[in-house]
Amino acid sequence: MNKIDQNPDYKQIYKFVSDKYSKTNHFGHGPFDETFYTLRVYETAKEIISLLKENIRVQQVLVACILHDIGKTKLIASKMFRGNNIMNSDEAYWEFKRHASLSVPIARRFLKQLRHSEEFIDEVSYLVENHNKRGDKMKERTLELKIIQDADLTADIGIEGFVRTFAYSGKNRAQSMIGSIRYIQKEDGTLDGNKINLDVSKKLYRREQDIQEKLAKEIYTKIDSDLF
Repeated sequence: MNKIDQNPDYKQIYKFVSDKYSKTNHFGHGPFDETFYTLRVYETAKEIISLLKENIRVQQVLVACILHDIGKTKLIASKMFRGNNIMNSDEAYWEFKRHASLSVPIARRFLKQLRHSEEFIDEVSYLVENHNKRGDKMKERTLELKIIQDADLTADIGIEGFVRTFAYSGKNRAQSMIGSIRYIQKEDGTLDGNKINLDVSKKLYRREQDIQEKLAKEIYTKIDSDLF
């Protein structure tokens, strides 16, 4: 790796991503605030890496965490959203699935501008392109890919699950505060937890799952009323 590969400017890369998101209606500071989620994936990956006693391409993983969802800025909103609500349709599903492949050319161009090596860019692109291929969709994964996949799932539960859900309800009048509380109570994360790759990640996931379940029980008492 060259010196730039060894010392990526994470803040500059995150600013690039945040600026891209800020120009979108849904993935900037709209109903789905990806700036917050990107930060949490990055920090969660750092925690997973700190628990592993193996050689890891840390720089590639962390850069990929920041860039992995940037392709969402290129999704066709009319295929996914009605107003601020994401549509429950095959068209919306398949449009969303394109975000990983759409992220790759954006990531490649920007990293080339920052003068990262071709080898480094190829490794980051592999992580970005495949971060959403879980379960049986890939027979073999590098350790680095397992880390980013686990961070991507773990970053969206626990306290973070509350923050994003209530941010959504606050910016989308179609979902009430009471609706958000009920949604959180139902979301226990078990399905996504079954897709975690690494043992250390499973422990982190269970920790966040426990936090979410305790908070859900506590907050549900606030609407435990005879008015319903």
